[in-house]
Amino acid sequence: MEAVRLVATFTLIFVYLYGSQAAKPHVVFIVADDLGWNDVGFRNPQVLTPHLDKLAKAGVILNSSYVQPLCSPSRNCFMSGYFPYHTGLQDGVIRPASPGFVPIKFTFLPQKLKELGYSTHAVGKWHLGFCNLKYTPTYRGFDTFVGYYIGAEDYYKHTREYDKFSGYDLRFNTSVYTEAKGKYSTRVFAERAVDIIKSHDTDTPLYLYLPFQAVHAPLEVPPEYENLYKHIHDLPRRTYCGMISALDEAVANITNALEETGLIDNLLLVFTTDNGGPFNGAANNLPLRGCKATLWEGGTKGAGFIYSKTLLKKTGYLNTGMMHAVDWYPTFVELAGGENTDPNMDGISQYDMLINGGPSKRKEFVYNIYDKSKSAAIRYGD
Repeated sequence: MEAVRLVATFTLIFVYLYGSQAAKPHVVFIVADDLGWNDVGFRNPQVLTPHLDKLAKAGVILNSSYVQPLCSPSRNCFMSGYFPYHTGLQDGVIRPASPGFVPIKFTFLPQKLKELGYSTHAVGKWHLGFCNLKYTPTYRGFDTFVGYYIGAEDYYKHTREYDKFSGYDLRFNTSVYTEAKGKYSTRVFAERAVDIIKSHDTDTPLYLYLPFQAVHAPLEVPPEYENLYKHIHDLPRRTYCGMISALDEAVANITNALEETGLIDNLLLVFTTDNGGPFNGAANNLPLRGCKATLWEGGTKGAGFIYSKTLLKKTGYLNTGMMHAVDWYPTFVELAGGENTDPNMDGISQYDMLINGGPSKRKEFVYNIYDKSKSAAIRYGD
């Protein structure tokens, strides 16, 4: 009898632990690159993004979600929860020949989520340091990585020219990944994401980070997407819009895989840009002032939304609550059932605002503090 009780006790403990692990929501965090404020169909019907529109309208459109003016600084915020002037990345992007990185003393989001039992995967553009392997994705918390270490690669050749040099920049974990040569990167990354989703153990919580290359320069897209915009006479704008529609299809393929596997039944999907669109890259930030690389709203107010079939208490509305890119880190940790134990972190969990429809916990944020140009900006209140 005692043996039976002991077995029953261990069974209950196992079920409790196993069940609590399985109940943790999956997270898919999709980042578009250089997407303009007015370059999504749910804001501008001239841009054809039916899949993004459907998700945004069924979820929560974020109307005051701020990012940094450039690529590396925003990615720093997503991964560290700190403003870039606290990590040394405030003055620009990491160049191909630059030894830039986020110091190891900062625990990255996937490292924290792994402590909470998550399987973590990154697919797309890293741009947070590669001068030493210890600064690369699989050394900073990701179980796997397929993508670029830097940015602005050719979408088909996966090469990056810089100064007088040219190099191939596509990795599978830490190995050079040549099998994707000649294939459009948006498709490469979407197919990799689908593979991860379909092979994932549904009893383990998943964190899938998808920082797409699209729609960053160089402006390149398969003709079937550009042909959707034959009425646009400006070639860069026509190509750019085609790139957005290709990205939209990629998101559709990913969400279809989430549906097929059942992961979407306990999942939070986030879509955001990393910064505003560049005016010289055919983007549209209207009616906002400014563009990528500026501290104006056109460079720092990010197009984005959240979607979930089951987790959101309030849906189908425009959320005007203030939040910043640094807030995603503590928000995801709280969603995962963890505690934010770093008292110095700039990020504030916006779990209540996003999940319950409550008020924002943020009244201010720093757009940036540039050391080199001696300029800065802060927002306080409305």
